[in-house]
Parts: sequence; structure tokens; C-alpha cells
Amino acid sequence: MAGSLQDQLLKAGVANKKQAKQANEHKRKKAKQKKAGKAVDDQQQQQAALETARQEKAARDRELNLKRQQEQAQKAALAEVRQLIEAHRLPLPKEAETRYNFAHGRKIHHLYLNQKLIDQLARGQLRIAFLDETYHLVPADIVERVEQRQADAILPRPVDDTPAEDDPYADYAIPDDLIW
Repeated sequence: MAGSLQDQLLKAGVANKKQAKQANEHKRKKAKQKKAGKAVDDQQQQQAALETARQEKAARDRELNLKRQQEQAQKAALAEVRQLIEAHRLPLPKEAETRYNFAHGRKIHHLYLNQKLIDQLARGQLRIAFLDETYHLVPADIVERVEQRQADAILPRPVDDTPAEDDPYADYAIPDDLIW
């Protein structure tokens, strides 16, 4: 009895050849449908994967375009700042003897200025701009336009150094004519 169940049923007379043929066709149709279903599923999975990849690429492209636009805007702002500072900067006097010290970052820098320019700096009529590793004197009305485009190009004004109420050295004021 090594034959298949179908052969055994045919030999026993329980089933006839017509029924066996129908069973084989039914079995073949089921296998074919199963295969077609897998093919459809595989195709749908491929389409879904392609669509996901397409969406990811579009998102990366949008991010890259946004980054490029930001870089172009920064370059344009820097060019405008450079043009404003170079067009409106005041020439530094060549014969000045007074050394004007100011802080930029953590370092103390200096410019040699005459007393008129120092007074204008103290009143806020002039400000110091930093561009291309050099310092320039710029009028206050231009400073606002420069700060709108690039705030770090203009050095901040010195902070008011009036002593606090609880400062024990408040009675010992620093002389106004002290030049450091």
C-alpha cells in the first residue's frame, strides 16, 4: 500500500476516475490561485516599497533645498552687510595718539582714535563693526540696518558699570580720565 490515497480509493472502488480527475483539477486551481495571490502580494509590496522610497527622496530633496536657500540667504545678508559697512565706515585717523580699548569676545583689542571719535563712541553716535578680521567705525543709523541682517557684525555697546546698591566699593569711583 505504497500508493497515494487517491490510488487506494480507486482500487477499493470507493471513487471513480472522473472524481479523481475533478479532485486533481481542483487541487491545481487552488495552487494556481495561491501562486497568483502571492504574485499580487509581491507586486503590491514592491509598489509600496517604491512609493515609500519616492516619498523619502522627496523629503530629503525638500530638506536639501531648504538648506541651500538658507545658505543663499546668509550669503546675501553677508554681502549686504559688507556693502553697508564699506560704504558708510568712517576713516580711522592716521595721526591719532589715544588708544581706545574695547572687548571683543574674550580678548581686549584697541584702535588709535582722536578725542572727537572717542566722544562719539561714548555717546553712542558711532559703533564698532567687525568685518573681514578688521574693525570699522560705523554711524549709529547704519548699525540698525546691519544688525537686522547680521547681528554679530556689530560689537555690543559697553554695559553700564554703575555699581550695585550693595557694592562695598560703590564709594570709590573710577576717574573719568583714566585710560587703560
